[in-house]
Amino acid sequence: MRTGVLGGTFNPIHFGHLHPAEEVRQALGLGQVRFVPLALPAHKDNGEIAPAEDRLEMVRLALDEYPGFICDAIEIERGGVSYTVDTLSALAEGACRGHELFFIIGADAFSLLHTWREPLKLLKMVNFAVTLRGGQRAERVREAVEGGLRGIGASVRFIEIRDNRFQLIESDKVIEFISVETVDISATRIREIVLEGGGLQNLLPPSVEAFIIRRGLYGRPV
Repeated sequence: MRTGVLGGTFNPIHFGHLHPAEEVRQALGLGQVRFVPLALPAHKDNGEIAPAEDRLEMVRLALDEYPGFICDAIEIERGGVSYTVDTLSALAEGACRGHELFFIIGADAFSLLHTWREPLKLLKMVNFAVTLRGGQRAERVREAVEGGLRGIGASVRFIEIRDNRFQLIESDKVIEFISVETVDISATRIREIVLEGGGLQNLLPPSVEAFIIRRGLYGRPV
């Protein structure tokens, strides 16, 4: 099975996560996409992050309406700081054993791959599905990744095997670049709207908004 993996804080999950994931699922013919909420992000300040159990439940509620989308609690059950290389390794040896894995990531985050833990191991472990928005171009992103890795003393090269599809030299893993519709939604703005007492129509599923209100998350009075 071809399986996508999308990690994130999901603080909260919204249509800016869901719609691109569906576009990637269709573009690559993925049998499933596993959404993996982080326990403790490695690259973010934890000050405004809702409790892990609440973020997990919001993901579960949001995915109810999306066949083929699965909420995976692997990182929250493990606890501690989350590193993608550890999670993907655990999935490959566990729930996704035998699957062809595609790690779904935005172009901006992929360009900073050299700042992640064991980036070369990641590249050789799974395929990447990189989402492009607006004027982003696959070739520019590829150059940024190669340059960033050279900056930390690592050498890696990709060859283009067709439009927006690159293969890592000396590996069978590929980088698929998929253009997705730009969705002008951010979790930061959603939290601001909640604090201001506004509505979240067209930003996230109604079930998630109801949960935020019920739990009094992000400063919303219960």
